[in-house]
Amino acid sequence: MSRRLLILFVIYAVVIVRPACAADEFSKNNPDIYKYEFARSYITALSYMREIYDRWNKNAPKKLFASDKPKMIRATIEDLAYDNSDLRVIKNYLLKYLTSPNRLMRKVADIVVVSTSREIAINDDEKTLWEKWFDLNAAGQASRPKEIDFVKTQYAMELRRKEFDKEIVQASVLMTKVLISDKNKNGKGHLLAVNSQQRQKLLDKLDSFGGDNLDWGLKSGQRTLESSISVIREVLEDSIWISIDEQ
Repeated sequence: MSRRLLILFVIYAVVIVRPACAADEFSKNNPDIYKYEFARSYITALSYMREIYDRWNKNAPKKLFASDKPKMIRATIEDLAYDNSDLRVIKNYLLKYLTSPNRLMRKVADIVVVSTSREIAINDDEKTLWEKWFDLNAAGQASRPKEIDFVKTQYAMELRRKEFDKEIVQASVLMTKVLISDKNKNGKGHLLAVNSQQRQKLLDKLDSFGGDNLDWGLKSGQRTLESSISVIREVLEDSIWISIDEQ
């Protein structure tokens, strides 16, 4: 083989074969299997996050029972229990995808399952914290130093929750990648793995609890739920993305 021919062969291998391998790798990791069902499960799971969000932002015990400390504490403990019920539902919607042949789908499911499990544990810890605080108040032993310790411990729990928030947003961004069809070469292209009817159903489900007034994409200052809704809506609404039956 001449030197020039050898060089041409190497160039062909780098320019042609490597992208082909990458394209095969994308198809291997993100095959078009049950993607509509997965997206529907994920969006339904987010609707339970809306329940949690509304519980603390629209009906927060500290607002409802500001003048009645014992009632406020009991309501807080009760709401944390409700949160855990919703988190378990979220977790269960994604559990079955941990064994999916789609590796990207498995990654999303794993992030949600692990992060919700951590959040449930944090809520259990906070319930215990509030129960002890209730007992101290009932016994007239809620001294200023103990109140400071209570607030510090609660603040530490909130910091742990911020990690949960980051993980859910990460999962939502990855979920939109799952929606991309494996027919896109090298993972690049704008063909979705759902048809136009399925796409509309997913949007309708998103609108049923998320509304349609949020801008597309991630924005500074957005809450976890808003960020998740925005990134998913962008893929489902933007006309640059083509439904599989419209290609």
